[in-house]
Amino acid sequence: MKKTPVVSRRRALLGAAAVLAGVPLARMWWPARVEAATPPHLAENDPTAKALNYRHDAKAAPRVDKQGVAAKDQFCHNCNLIQATSGDWRPCQIFPGKAVNANGWCASWTKKAG
Repeated sequence: MKKTPVVSRRRALLGAAAVLAGVPLARMWWPARVEAATPPHLAENDPTAKALNYRHDAKAAPRVDKQGVAAKDQFCHNCNLIQATSGDWRPCQIFPGKAVNANGWCASWTKKAG
């Protein structure tokens, strides 16, 4: 019959504590990979983009006056659905995982609150 080693509770807890204490040290040797701050750019030929008449350049989009805002003043950067306050390309709630051009436009444009 084969004997299996018996590990005491105290020894198991000390081992777990040692592993947890080593985590910060291990992070110094294996730093976290830095991910890009901006998701990939939305292509104008993306099916959802096409359905919503998205254009990288709002001047090329078929805009109309909406919510008391003149068509010429509607851009992704002043839409309520945009998810960043700066940058040429910004994430948008309508296109998850993609970034839209700040000077672009789509039919979902909604006046920014405030």
